[in-house]
Amino acid sequence: MSEPRKELPDLSSYIRLIDDFVARRMTAPEFEKSYLSALKMEKRGLEIAIFDVLQKLFGDADAYVANPELRTEPEDLDDEQLRECANRARRELRELGY
Repeated sequence: MSEPRKELPDLSSYIRLIDDFVARRMTAPEFEKSYLSALKMEKRGLEIAIFDVLQKLFGDADAYVANPELRTEPEDLDDEQLRECANRARRELRELGY
């Protein structure tokens, strides 16, 4: 007898943000603002694997610097680097069943 599949929490708002950004329906500054705000408002206790993916992308969005003249640190990300991070997060969420 197989174990019942644990229901996945609803991450549709995060997935929509990521997908819109990756598909270029949203700019990097819009994504940064929306994603950081969404994760700061998260109140659920998400399982560690999901939280790790979302939190890593939060760090990436936080490292994003829109103005090229202000990117002075090696960890500062530009638009395309942030998009690559969003792509990675989306792949990782797919691996988790999303």
